[in-house]
Amino acid sequence: MLFILTGHIRTGKTTWLEARVRELEAAGVPVCGVLAPGVWRDGEKVGIENALLPSRVRVLLATPAKGGRATDLGWDFDTAALARVNTHFSELAAEAGEKDAHPGLLVVDEIGPLELRRGGGLIAALELLDSGPVPAWPHALVVVRSALADEVAARLSPTWGFVELVRPDETGTRRLREALLGSLLGHLRN
Repeated sequence: MLFILTGHIRTGKTTWLEARVRELEAAGVPVCGVLAPGVWRDGEKVGIENALLPSRVRVLLATPAKGGRATDLGWDFDTAALARVNTHFSELAAEAGEKDAHPGLLVVDEIGPLELRRGGGLIAALELLDSGPVPAWPHALVVVRSALADEVAARLSPTWGFVELVRPDETGTRRLREALLGSLLGHLRN
């Protein structure tokens, strides 16, 4: 099953997701992929990091655009950091077929216009999502802003089957727990 975590800017999507990842890991569910926490200084967002899961190695992915707004998205993306994150997703894809892998959750925080419309950004993550579920991650959660949620759902539903939109709230938490803790922990016990 594919979950699309959606909401507007600064609605707490990544903060909510970080809490869910900690909860799943504490319950023994493997989680891989990437989280994208903001870097804040004096109440101002001064960067976006990518925390590679499960290791939590962090790379500074983007800083506020200066002058000409290189991507016209408001952020300048570090090409070496993007390459490192894409390599991480390529490594996950290579490991996906391992027979002894415990099923878990693939997390992609986030897919946006850079990936969907420009063929850039976390392109290896989008390719991984395009390929659908595998034994290592029968479930995935991708963060998408509200304006792109329907587009992402239409793109990924042919390979993932059921796609469910969730919000960073108690209802989303309950739904994720029901779907993941029930099915994945049941598998881990067997």
